Amino acid sequence: MRMKRKTMTVVSVACVLLLSFLVGCTTGNDGKIDNSSNNIKKLSEADAKTELNSYVKKIGPSTATPKRDIDSGSVDTKAELPDIDKTYPLTVEGSNQINAEIFVSPEKAGSGKDGLFNEMAEAFNKKNVTIDGKTVSVSIRSMASGTGLDYISSESYVPDAYTPSNQLWGKMLETQGTGLTTVAERTIGNTGGLLMKEATYDDIVEKYGEVTVDSLVKAVMDDDMLLGYTNPYTSSTGLSLLTQLMTHFDSENPLSDQAVDALRNFQKDLPSTLYNTLQLREVAKNGSVDILSISYQTYINTPEFKQYKYVPLGMRQDSPMYVMNDAAKEKQQVVSAFTEFVEEQANQEKASSYGFNQLDDYDYQLEAIDGATITSIQKLWKENKNGGKPIIAVFVADVSGSMDGAPINSLKQSLLNSGKYIGDDAYVGLVSYSDQVTIELPIERMDSKQRSYFTGAIKNLTADGGTATYDGTLVALSMIQEKLEEVPDARPIIFVLSDGETNEGYEFNKVAPIIKSLGVSVNTIGYNAQLDELKKLSAINESATINADNDDVVYQLKQLFNAEL
Repeated sequence: MRMKRKTMTVVSVACVLLLSFLVGCTTGNDGKIDNSSNNIKKLSEADAKTELNSYVKKIGPSTATPKRDIDSGSVDTKAELPDIDKTYPLTVEGSNQINAEIFVSPEKAGSGKDGLFNEMAEAFNKKNVTIDGKTVSVSIRSMASGTGLDYISSESYVPDAYTPSNQLWGKMLETQGTGLTTVAERTIGNTGGLLMKEATYDDIVEKYGEVTVDSLVKAVMDDDMLLGYTNPYTSSTGLSLLTQLMTHFDSENPLSDQAVDALRNFQKDLPSTLYNTLQLREVAKNGSVDILSISYQTYINTPEFKQYKYVPLGMRQDSPMYVMNDAAKEKQQVVSAFTEFVEEQANQEKASSYGFNQLDDYDYQLEAIDGATITSIQKLWKENKNGGKPIIAVFVADVSGSMDGAPINSLKQSLLNSGKYIGDDAYVGLVSYSDQVTIELPIERMDSKQRSYFTGAIKNLTADGGTATYDGTLVALSMIQEKLEEVPDARPIIFVLSDGETNEGYEFNKVAPIIKSLGVSVNTIGYNAQLDELKKLSAINESATINADNDDVVYQLKQLFNAEL
């Protein structure tokens, strides 16, 4: 039996840290809300382009005279990180005489069966354990493993201890010069792996014998299936799978030309990468995914996944515990005492009931690989994640009167700062809109000249007038269609940056069929926004809406561009 070509549809989603995947609503002329975008009519590609050209002709966008400017700012990871107490508040706050704070990955510091370490911390704190006659406690701060690494390595905020999902993050911190000591290589057991619909699994087994990294690579390269996995800059499952792939491509040197060429071929037809496991979980619930990467504990606790088969792949996710060498000695002792508490039999049994400590016979390790190699693998992924396909991206900036003041200033600054993460090979354009639409920058490759025009165009934005969001989006879509004739193999993306208000121009129900039929991802970023309008725009082709406030927008866009651009 020949496998069905392209057995999976994976949404083109790239999101930012700890944001839920947002499924939007469609609104008709009567203003009533429809809770799905599935009822948007689908046009033929030819009809969609005809309607698009007609609408854009009526919009009549003007074209600005580009002016070059220099962005003198440098990349500052520390400054980009959002206020930690606002964005990642403590999930458990200890209050005893000696308190140690721990960064904990979300699958064990969330809610419900993802909240194991929160419950253990609360129980530990109530015991009033003493060290040198002083009562001790722990505080828990939940954040993705990669985000925790960013805070620690930049010294923006350094906790007393850190328990990511796997050891790869600890290896990278060591290489980057962070002094840390391993308290436990394993606190609770877990694995990373792939979820497959039964039919997909059966097809792979029938054609390749079994599901392994080798058969997975062959199936993708033979164009038999698509694979969705999470952003390896933030997600442990994505990083462990990517690292195993690179060592599979060349076991002696995962950074060799041979490995890089294999990665490029592997990525050639894959969709855009999802930001983290939380996003992936939400996407899978929509039923639009046939195969994806995820941890076993998430799989076993998500009823929607019961139709899937789980195959462990990648490094084990055993939640090691690290203590910072610069932490006070008594706080290091608190971390050790809490780790011993977690390791007690009753707590391990509780962990097992929450889906941890399963599949202990799976023992894939990467003992020989060092942190510098893992960091280099991340960079190679960013450079090659599109498999050689260029990106065409148009930014659509809301410059209406409602954006005046802090919103437009935040929009400009965040674009200037985050623009540094746009790859040189991407094709980039910029559109602004109020009640009228202006092509601020035609689409060209993001070389040094285009980058200077991009900087100049952003700095020149001013806010005034009404809000014609869908007119601006249509003009961006038209620009992309023209550029695709020149660069037909490119992947198109639109980013709409707005406060969400729409009171001029075309309405949603007029433009939605065109956007849906042409299949272009429209990611939206809201500045002090009314998100409902932005959500339904992004939901047309299952893209992402980001609620970006003035404090964390730069970091969020950095992560978005790492995944998309």
